[in-house]
Amino acid sequence: MEPANPFKPRCMYLTCKSMQVWGEDFENDPEFQAGMVEFWCTQTMQGLGPDNDNVSLPLCSNPERPCYREF
Repeated sequence: MEPANPFKPRCMYLTCKSMQVWGEDFENDPEFQAGMVEFWCTQTMQGLGPDNDNVSLPLCSNPERPCYREF
């Protein structure tokens, strides 16, 4: 049995197709694992956040970002 992935905080406004289809198990989506997903911010509905910076899982997991709201 594989150990569960530890919880990694991220911004509540970050989303991608994998998150919508797979829910919290999104990291097991083959498209996510292959790096073929596009993230977007639900506040702007774009690949840029309200701070005009790019949107991605690592960038939107940074609590120092001004628009970050923990999920």
